[in-house]
Amino acid sequence: MEIKIKISSGRLLAFLAINFLFSASLFAQEIKGTVADWQTRELQEYVEVFNLNNHQKAVTDKKGEFKIPAAINHVLIFIQPGYKPDTLFLISLKPVKRYLQHNRYDLSTVEIKGRTFDPGAEYPDAFREAKAFNTGVNRPLAFSPFRFFSKKGKSGRKFKRRMELELVERKVDQRFNNAAVKAICPLNGAELDCFMVLYRPAFKDLERLDIAGLKLYIMDAYKEFKQLPEEKRKLPSLRW
Repeated sequence: MEIKIKISSGRLLAFLAINFLFSASLFAQEIKGTVADWQTRELQEYVEVFNLNNHQKAVTDKKGEFKIPAAINHVLIFIQPGYKPDTLFLISLKPVKRYLQHNRYDLSTVEIKGRTFDPGAEYPDAFREAKAFNTGVNRPLAFSPFRFFSKKGKSGRKFKRRMELELVERKVDQRFNNAAVKAICPLNGAELDCFMVLYRPAFKDLERLDIAGLKLYIMDAYKEFKQLPEEKRKLPSLRW
């Protein structure tokens, strides 16, 4: 047995119009606000604002202002390098002002500690072969032509240069590493790998940075990194 319900064209159009307006009003809902430093009250630029419910994203401008599609009962997350993430549960859509607190994670606590790498002590034979010139207290400079021109001597000097470079790179790794970057920036996986490659500082530059300077360097680098196109925030895959 079939039951047919007749609806006039006028009522159908009215129903569709009301449904459209209701949907549009929900979609048009948004919340505005500003983000500032909790201690200095300085407005914060480049703060990332995420809506966990509708997966929308916004970034604060130079005035610390943002606007993002949202509705009551939605949850917003505010992320800024060097600051603790902030969570906001919306009970209204009135403009908000959020204050971010500094992340007290000291970079010195994530510095890699371990046995000091001493290539001269670990590879004494290779370093001895590389040494064509000998000097000592109250002794004249001595030159060994055999060690200088021999195959072992050349290989030893080449190996010594590689170990000296390795020593420098390890000193960089002690301070600029995944743990240090993740303590400040919300990076993981492929994006973290790409960031570590693109913004790895030279040893001479790193030597001039104290803990606060390194933290500022990572924060500035992260802001620049997030402005890159998505395809440039991942390392190219290796193809053989």
